[in-house]
Amino acid sequence: MLQTQQVLDNRYQLKEKLAENAGRQTWLAQDLSTQEDVVVKLLTFSDQMQWENLRLFEREAQVLKHLYHPRIPEYRNYFCLDDQLFYFGLVQEYIPGTSLKQLLAQGKVFPEPEVRKIAAHILKILIYLHGLSPPVLHRDIKPSNLLLGKDSRIYLVDFGAVQDRAAKEGATFTVVGTYGYAPLEQFGGRATPASDLYALGATLIHLVTGISPADLPQKDSRLQFAHLVRLNPGFARWLEQLTQPNLERRFKSAQQALEALKANQNAIKVASPRLPESCVWLKKSPSRLQIKLPVPWRKVVTSPRNWLVVAGFGFWLFWLSVLTNSSWMYWLWLTGSLVLAAWFILPVLVETNVYFDHQQFEIQVKVLGFRIKQQRGNVLEIDKVFKSDSGGFGKNKIAEVTLAVGVEEYSFGRLNPPLSHDACRWLVNEIKHWLGL
Repeated sequence: MLQTQQVLDNRYQLKEKLAENAGRQTWLAQDLSTQEDVVVKLLTFSDQMQWENLRLFEREAQVLKHLYHPRIPEYRNYFCLDDQLFYFGLVQEYIPGTSLKQLLAQGKVFPEPEVRKIAAHILKILIYLHGLSPPVLHRDIKPSNLLLGKDSRIYLVDFGAVQDRAAKEGATFTVVGTYGYAPLEQFGGRATPASDLYALGATLIHLVTGISPADLPQKDSRLQFAHLVRLNPGFARWLEQLTQPNLERRFKSAQQALEALKANQNAIKVASPRLPESCVWLKKSPSRLQIKLPVPWRKVVTSPRNWLVVAGFGFWLFWLSVLTNSSWMYWLWLTGSLVLAAWFILPVLVETNVYFDHQQFEIQVKVLGFRIKQQRGNVLEIDKVFKSDSGGFGKNKIAEVTLAVGVEEYSFGRLNPPLSHDACRWLVNEIKHWLGL
């Protein structure tokens, strides 16, 4: 029986037991040769021990020996110990800190900005691991294996389920991973870099919701979490793609996932509210995107066509008052002139407001402050955002922004004067990145 203050391998003095389960023990110890704190992981050899456990333990030691990353604890030593029971020991660098599992148990709420940073840090570690030859797969990413160091940095620990080579076809395999965090293909013995991405996504969902993925409702094997917490729709979509049950629908690599995360991060930053040489106003935050296409009063006043209409209207009024003595004829022509003026001028006075939040979008169209049209829909059901053209021919076609929601399409931006094609493309890109499309 191992005890505090006991010295192992004539070098490592045990200070505190950190964990124990299924023939494994993890101790905080002091390396007497360097006076540094280290972590000593021990595997007990017994009749009940499965040989596969020893194989995984030795693999962890061999893999860690060749890993050099500032966010992965360094390998220090590997030894065997015969002390009544036979132990295999693995020594690693000690990182002072607290696991994310402990923080969750303490009731910590992880806000979206903090979870984004954690995601970026782990993705950078995975880019390193998956980029090795052969790729190294962690296969057990979860809150207990992510450590928040006292230096406020995130570390990936416990490589006990690591895989550093592809499984041979027809070979037996050991199921590793934790239910709720590991994807289905991993329980079938097939693990790929995208399997680590699924586990990362499930972990991040646990952090933002406070609920273990094993306890979340599912639909078609997909975790349902967006209704439980207020998230930027783009970030929610990003998490959904990480945790797609279908391997082919996930991000193909940690690099691709990181680039998508950065694109959405840039999209939610507050930028210039106005596109140069355009009347488009845009205001955004992680939780809300607002687009305003106001009445371009300068163009209303200076438009030659508007002045022509007004002049023509005044001309008709003048001659009608001179040439006709019939009051009903006068009012008939007056009404017609007003209708004609409205036909040309009112389209210029159209104001469009578009709102997106974490749940729904709304398109409002107003004329002279009166709302004449309103459309709403579910933000997470938007499949596509694109620039569409309507009316006219060639360069005279009018550009619009279109939201595709299933078989329905919602368009806005058809103004008089119309939006430029460049402004329309700019709007489409801003919306797509904010939504994570």
